[in-house]
Amino acid sequence: MNLPLFCKTLRDVRWLLVFVPLGILLFDVAAIRVLIEAARDLEFLRNWLERPLVQFLVRAALGADFAGELTPTVLITFAFIHPLFFALLYTLLLAMTSGVLAGEVGRGTADLLLTLPLSRSSVYVTTSLAWAMVAAGAALLPLGGLWLGEQIFQPTNRLEYHRLWPVALNLVALTLGVGGVATAISGAVSRRGVAIGIVLAGLLLSDIVHFVAQFWVAVRPLAVLGVIHYYRPLPAVRAATPPWGDMAVLLGVGLAAWLAGWRHFSRRDIPAT
Repeated sequence: MNLPLFCKTLRDVRWLLVFVPLGILLFDVAAIRVLIEAARDLEFLRNWLERPLVQFLVRAALGADFAGELTPTVLITFAFIHPLFFALLYTLLLAMTSGVLAGEVGRGTADLLLTLPLSRSSVYVTTSLAWAMVAAGAALLPLGGLWLGEQIFQPTNRLEYHRLWPVALNLVALTLGVGGVATAISGAVSRRGVAIGIVLAGLLLSDIVHFVAQFWVAVRPLAVLGVIHYYRPLPAVRAATPPWGDMAVLLGVGLAAWLAGWRHFSRRDIPAT
């Protein structure tokens, strides 16, 4: 690992490193407040969640139905699948995975970077360590935000964090898996916008297939190709155990893509402009 390049990778996204974690923390603090308000009318909430359409949407988002007791810990799982949360997380992840590799090539400065006493492998590994460290921390940050929200609002019923940490670990695996694929794509293309666009298109297609597979039997076998198929917060909360199989798939695919990207980046021709 090259320390100056590591610091440069972080410095290039310094504002995101401030505002994205802050946004995640504020979002989860607000989620605690919403939970307190929802708990004031649990009977209405339970009746609403029993509607077929709502059950379908919950099953598609959380990977299971709301069956049994509606505890605060079960309800707060929505915070782990909210689009705003994923928008913040993916913004930081894609900015870091594309910044040095495709970003330097696109700006025409990669030849200058690679004339330094740095091997391509060192560049690839160092930038990967930077985004992996930040992404894993951001994926664990919701637990801190929820704890902070409890300290501020003092809800009557506290969250069961021994049931929530498996979801956080599953989210870390999801983030690292997507990051590994994004890094491989960034190392293979010559424009930062193209790298980000390919990853976003893949994630969007994955979500669409996962959603459609819930009610279209012909598409259901394709659901295993989507990342969301391996990130199901509600079953993990109920089991209070990390979904090791799903995590292994996410990490395995991410690692395989990352290694393929490393090999390609080390051998490809990089244009000077």
